Amino acid sequence: MSFEGLVSKFENGEDGIYGLIANDKNIIFMPKIEITQEDIDTIPGLKELREAIAEVEKAEKVATGKKRYLLRKRLIEMRKDQYVLRNVYKKPIYMMNVTKSMNRISLEEDITVNSDGTLKIGGTFSMLRPDHVSALLCNYSRIKEDSWGKFQSDSYYAIMDLEDLIEKVLPEKFPLYYKLMIYKIDGKSNEEIQRLLEEEFGIKHSVEYLSSLWRKKIPKLLAEQAQKDYLEWYFTVKEYGKWKKCSRCGQIKLAHNMFFSKNNTSKDGFYSICKECRNAKNKAAGAKKIIIKSKVEK
Repeated sequence: MSFEGLVSKFENGEDGIYGLIANDKNIIFMPKIEITQEDIDTIPGLKELREAIAEVEKAEKVATGKKRYLLRKRLIEMRKDQYVLRNVYKKPIYMMNVTKSMNRISLEEDITVNSDGTLKIGGTFSMLRPDHVSALLCNYSRIKEDSWGKFQSDSYYAIMDLEDLIEKVLPEKFPLYYKLMIYKIDGKSNEEIQRLLEEEFGIKHSVEYLSSLWRKKIPKLLAEQAQKDYLEWYFTVKEYGKWKKCSRCGQIKLAHNMFFSKNNTSKDGFYSICKECRNAKNKAAGAKKIIIKSKVEK
């Protein structure tokens, strides 16, 4: 059966599938754990272990019989050891039970602002990462219910931060996304959401596109706002930042690529109009072209 066909069999659509998967003890919060070059360079003993694995792999390829069997067993153990060693320094978040794991997850972030102003985001969980925001959104109802009134739980404050981001980003600027989010949290199917949004906004999106908005676009918008908030705090409290006034809206914003598009011909390296105003201008121009084209065709 296709994914779409399977989705149609669940009352809550695709979220029903992911909710079912989340109960599997082998599913982890972050979809895939990889040994990165950064891990090899920073975790004591990992580089040596990886080199030893490479040597055993070479020996295993030319070995025969019982010797090859023993080398394969050794390889399996060594490959396990590298992940055990990694997890001592960088623990993954397991999804055996969403609400239980969230109650005791560490929300202490490890964020570094690089010399070029870009962010390096570490830590166990961060609102600055779209994949983490997506995971929190997809399990919002359960986490919200479990953390209600538990002021000492990490999940309580994670939900508060998420709700603050939602109210800051979606209702006014992206009303369709806001309604989509509400409908998804309420457990409505994609087909039902498609119909409701068409009735309210006069736009019919495919269920695949709605799924993409829910799992990718909306989390990305929220994470980007969290990144902007962090940058504004950092360049106000931690370090002196450069600021500039948008020539269109008149707001003073951080002279950073998150707020202004780069322009190599300008003195400070940025356009005089902020990204938000440029996007609004381009959106209005696009809508005007559609109206003109519609009139010409008639």
